[in-house]
Amino acid sequence: MKKIQILALGALLFVLPSSVCAYNYGEHKAIGDQAFIKFIRSLQQTGTAITFRSLLDLKVGGTNISYGILNGLGGDHVGDPYALIELLSDSSSALHKIMALHEEYIAMGYSAAPDGKLVKLDFGYAMLAMKNLSHFYQYGKSFQEQLRPFDKDMIRQCQRPELAKAAFYKLNKTNAINMYVTLHLVAMDWAAQSGRLKDNPEQARTLMRFALLFNGFADHFLEDSFSSGHLVVKRTVVASVVNNKALHDFYSANGTIVLNRKGEVWKAHGDGTFNKPEFINDQARVIEAVELSLADLWTAYQNAALTQTATDFLVRIPEEKKKQENYLLNNIPALKLVPIPYNSDLPSLFENTLVTDSMKKANQILPYRNFVRSRIGNSVVVGINGPSFSTKNYYRAFDFRINAGSISNRYSFNAKGGKRGVWDYWHGYTLAYSWGETGPYRDEFHKGATHQFRAGTRSNFDYWLSDKKFIGIYGYMEGGVQYGNRETSLIFVPSVGLQLGSLLNINYYNMPGWLRLPAQYLLPLKFRQGVVLTAKYPPKYFYGFEMDFVL
Repeated sequence: MKKIQILALGALLFVLPSSVCAYNYGEHKAIGDQAFIKFIRSLQQTGTAITFRSLLDLKVGGTNISYGILNGLGGDHVGDPYALIELLSDSSSALHKIMALHEEYIAMGYSAAPDGKLVKLDFGYAMLAMKNLSHFYQYGKSFQEQLRPFDKDMIRQCQRPELAKAAFYKLNKTNAINMYVTLHLVAMDWAAQSGRLKDNPEQARTLMRFALLFNGFADHFLEDSFSSGHLVVKRTVVASVVNNKALHDFYSANGTIVLNRKGEVWKAHGDGTFNKPEFINDQARVIEAVELSLADLWTAYQNAALTQTATDFLVRIPEEKKKQENYLLNNIPALKLVPIPYNSDLPSLFENTLVTDSMKKANQILPYRNFVRSRIGNSVVVGINGPSFSTKNYYRAFDFRINAGSISNRYSFNAKGGKRGVWDYWHGYTLAYSWGETGPYRDEFHKGATHQFRAGTRSNFDYWLSDKKFIGIYGYMEGGVQYGNRETSLIFVPSVGLQLGSLLNINYYNMPGWLRLPAQYLLPLKFRQGVVLTAKYPPKYFYGFEMDFVL
């Protein structure tokens, strides 16, 4: 039974969002540890490092835990900081085995252990990856809209273990920015409470430990915000199945232009790129953001210790949503560095700064995102086939096809940064079932329906005539079994076709779901020619048109 569960999860991980999120364990760990070292060095310059270290004790259950380890585990391997404390305190827990496995692979030069081995160690690892939406931005929503789910009451709920599980259930359905802000403010409040306990150092140390644990968890999501693959997906249950992982992986590898509130424009990347020398600017920004996040804790501690007042700094957060969003944007330093969500209202974010054309371009909805989605996302295809070239040796049927996964692709731009004159290619997997008939029948006894079960590869070759129009050549190379006419045969079914909609400026991948299917039916946009080959009979030629369900 356990083997069946593991196999099922392996199949689900193939189509669901990457279980290691923006950066993998080793990259999160490196970011957190480097930021923590920089933070401590900054305190040393002011002579306060010793005070901070006297409060800091991250030894849990006899194990020394670095800040980077908190970043790597939080959100990916445990669902909330209290579970993290519990599992770290138990040296026999699966979490300790996971840490050891990660370190084993890091020692061999990898940045994390393989997902397959992690799933075998902890069934919940894959489940957490499937149901947690909060590692991602909400694509197309402005910066303020990302903060709209923020609820100040969550801060108090997260500080009470009996209420925390329900609070995290709600938080996990939001986004990376809201997740970071909420948990960061929880941590700051723990730090402020610690600062008010100058006469009780033991309790102050306990509260500061909670502050570090919560902030380490929060900074995982802050780090996620710098990954290009986490800026471009729309996280829903359906989208998880059809395109989230594909878009995440594509943009993590290829990068995308982003902008932050300091006015900096750069090309961000994602998984597996943190340690590459050519992405040193990516490294510097995310490390600086985590360092600022840590500095916030120290500021909260110091301000509370100096004023010796029980006034809760959280009361300064306005109740009105719009004022609340602006207050958070302007009073959490790390939010100055994170990429601004696409389609944000730039004038509201740069009130005293000129918004340049390059800033506007970096903030626009990605012009080719939906096209990329149509090429790499999982989809269901319905095809209608009829006889061609011969009315005697024919094949007539309905096709039902699943396109899934990606083998390889090339997506490039010309010297001007556009698409004109560029060839792209995309290869993936396909699984098909066909129901219909083939002719001629041998006799009445062998007359009947034909069923085909096929698997193979799909390919798209796109030549761009301009920045918006292309000619699409696509095809399938499939083999399998045909059952019908009282016979079973091995078959090979190659086919090639044209996608002409772009030339007419009818791009189905930009259409809403309710319009996509009828538009493709009324205006068939994909035509192909194929042949059914068997060892016993002459080739059966067919033509067909297809309708894609790309969500």
